[in-house]
Amino acid sequence: MFQRAKWIWPTDQFEKNQRAEFLFTAEVSEPLPSVILHIGCETKYWLFVNEELAVFDGGLFRESLPECGYYDRVDIAKYLHAGHNEIKLHVWYYGNGGRNNTHCEKAGLILSCEALSLYSCESTVCRIHTAYQAPSEKERTFLYGGNHTVYHATVQPFSLCPAIEPACGTATVLGAYGDRPWGNLIERCVPALFFTDRIACPSQKNATGYTVTLPYAMHFSPYFRVRATENVKIEVCSDRYCVNGGPGDLNRYFGHRAEYICREGEQEFELLDWIFGEKILFTIPDGVEVLELGYRESGYDSRVTTSFVTNDAQVNRLFEKCVRTLRVCMRENYMDCPDRERGQWIGDVSVQAPQVVYLLDRNGLLLLKKAILDFINLRKGDRLVGNVPGDNWSELPSQSLNAISEHGMIATYYHATQDKDILRASFEPAVRYLMLWGTDGDGVVLPRQGNWEWYDHLYNCDKPILNICWYYSALRFAKTMAEILDDHRFDSFLQERAHAIETHFEARYWKAEKRLGYYASNGVVDDRANAMAVLSGLCPKEKYPMIRYVLLSVFHSTPYMENYVLTALCEMGYKQDAFARMMSRYQPLIQNENSTLWEDFYHLGTRNHAWSGGPATVLLRYFAGIQPDLSVKQTEIAPLKCLTCSFVDPTTTKTVTVARQDGTV
Repeated sequence: MFQRAKWIWPTDQFEKNQRAEFLFTAEVSEPLPSVILHIGCETKYWLFVNEELAVFDGGLFRESLPECGYYDRVDIAKYLHAGHNEIKLHVWYYGNGGRNNTHCEKAGLILSCEALSLYSCESTVCRIHTAYQAPSEKERTFLYGGNHTVYHATVQPFSLCPAIEPACGTATVLGAYGDRPWGNLIERCVPALFFTDRIACPSQKNATGYTVTLPYAMHFSPYFRVRATENVKIEVCSDRYCVNGGPGDLNRYFGHRAEYICREGEQEFELLDWIFGEKILFTIPDGVEVLELGYRESGYDSRVTTSFVTNDAQVNRLFEKCVRTLRVCMRENYMDCPDRERGQWIGDVSVQAPQVVYLLDRNGLLLLKKAILDFINLRKGDRLVGNVPGDNWSELPSQSLNAISEHGMIATYYHATQDKDILRASFEPAVRYLMLWGTDGDGVVLPRQGNWEWYDHLYNCDKPILNICWYYSALRFAKTMAEILDDHRFDSFLQERAHAIETHFEARYWKAEKRLGYYASNGVVDDRANAMAVLSGLCPKEKYPMIRYVLLSVFHSTPYMENYVLTALCEMGYKQDAFARMMSRYQPLIQNENSTLWEDFYHLGTRNHAWSGGPATVLLRYFAGIQPDLSVKQTEIAPLKCLTCSFVDPTTTKTVTVARQDGTV
């Protein structure tokens, strides 16, 4: 579809953080049922058809493989009218990479529309938007791509739709379709982002300007309308502009912000970028007359299809925060957090995966499938790494093992969809990865360092046990994949590794003291290690009562591994204990003012983090009885006196209600 189009830019002297505008025109004699634009760009674009915003923040970040990018397919028929039509694009070239995007060496736009005979070429009208300029201060520390936005209205008044005329000049051809570094593009595999109209809202005056409190944490683009004098500076950021590193990381990290230099008179500005937070902070000097403040919300286009209501307000608030946390950790990819990193850490995705199945429509599964294929296709040799796509990938063996385990994102996705193609893509890479582990004299796997030998934040992780348990669970799922696919090439390897672990695990790690017992490799009793001994299947059922005591008395885990501790209690049949532990540990997160869940049980990192939403899965799976394969069964709802859960299957729109009143299910 791009054979007649060229990669273009207003100049061949492109720079980091540069923005350009493009104009295409078409004459239409009669209404057309479908008019498809194919658009590829570096890095992001906004599309306007006859002055109407049609795509907000278009373009999907390219993969971290050479010449591997995406194009968007956009039907603009509803925006066209008989006669003269104008199609305009605002394109932002990042010129840098980060934890969820890969830097392309060149700016560029390529566009094709067969229905209108439009093709990007040397005659395309375009220009560099010189009102967008470099930040006035040294760049802050970003962990994701893009940069601050600085707009000088003294150079050109701001207009949301590009104010570009035919006399502006024409394009420079940078290359043909398929040329490096852009390569051949593939169609976007997830839906375009949703976006709202502008939403005006009340604000609160403060010492430096105004604060707008949003209804909940969201991705948003702030705007303002003011009356001001020339060269007055207005700055805009969110309450999450500066955030802490994770537990144990003493660094602070900065997000994007906007800086606007006023012209004389009444004017408006909208940030063509997105930032995240629960408040918008406008720094506006005295003397500026504020006419309107507000925002435009945007985000990944997936509906929440499950409601969950109980008679306990704290349970309801926890569930709502889980849902909101999941929603804000989705955009081009699933991400750990939208303020600090935006990275697709694969352990976080494995905690998100069952929430996606339970809470979201099929679009949520499309993004999950993309995450799995990123993980598999962007591996480094035989290493399965996390945080891809992106320039800053890293191998955390525990997270990669999680992803390919019985409890990880691949297993969850398969059980929900029965998509064997995902297993075919994953099976051999998973086994090849398991082969990277060395063994000791008994054939038991040794720990693997990777780029970061990490199992959870903070202290007292029993790494040897956690390593073996995650590895054994990955072996078990590899055997499951082999059976489903009838692929037995690696049976002997899988059986030998599993047998060695099964033979020696109890003798090495079980400690018995009087009537107490627990798993430990040293003097520390770790709730995480004991929970994983249960979930991996290495702990025999007769030891469950003693493991129960451990999980009711030891509290080392952060919310990431707390998900597995709660799951282990439920799997052992101790649902009331799981409920009590969950409500106790999550109490600070329930009570705080935020609409999302913190990275830790006490605020040490971000105020929202993907790995913290595990209670949504626990509530729906174990207390409502909904299974990850989307089937429904009734089960005891032990901890709650009154509970109603409606689960809507988007393929049938069937609503199932599970309720318990006075002990009757």
